[in-house]
Amino acid sequence: MQGEIKKQNSSGIVRLQGDKVFWDYDNKNILQIDIKDIVVIGEYTNSDGPYLDDWFLTFVTKDGQWQSIPWYADNIDELTQYLSDKFHQDLNETYLANSTEWKSIVRYPTHLKEKTLFTLTPCATYKEPKTFLDKILSSVGFGNLDTTQNITLTEEVQTELTNASR
Repeated sequence: MQGEIKKQNSSGIVRLQGDKVFWDYDNKNILQIDIKDIVVIGEYTNSDGPYLDDWFLTFVTKDGQWQSIPWYADNIDELTQYLSDKFHQDLNETYLANSTEWKSIVRYPTHLKEKTLFTLTPCATYKEPKTFLDKILSSVGFGNLDTTQNITLTEEVQTELTNASR
């Protein structure tokens, strides 16, 4: 008789309690978001997959901060259904599921739907790898290359935050 193999979710667990969203990872609470503070909901992907989380649901709050939950977390479907009902916007449908590169979009509010959520700006010491060898070296942290980029909210999202605070 074979024992049952239980898969451990390495992306954590999402839970709802009252009007708050919690994301727990490794039995620790990583983030807590009050639904009433959410101004913008988006999603983004990066190139960290397939071994690391590379697809995220992002919440931008009234204070201009953002927090993200991996789309692979347990109970994410329950969360997106709850948010869909709360914000009257279908958040169950995904737009970036097959993306393997950096990309971000707004999902809510409707008038910003599918607009870019984040802007990437190379840092002052940015040095892009140009050759194939440079790209390999850079990907493992070698070479004299700095591929660090700053992530900021787009002007459209910042305007939405300003309007929400009035």
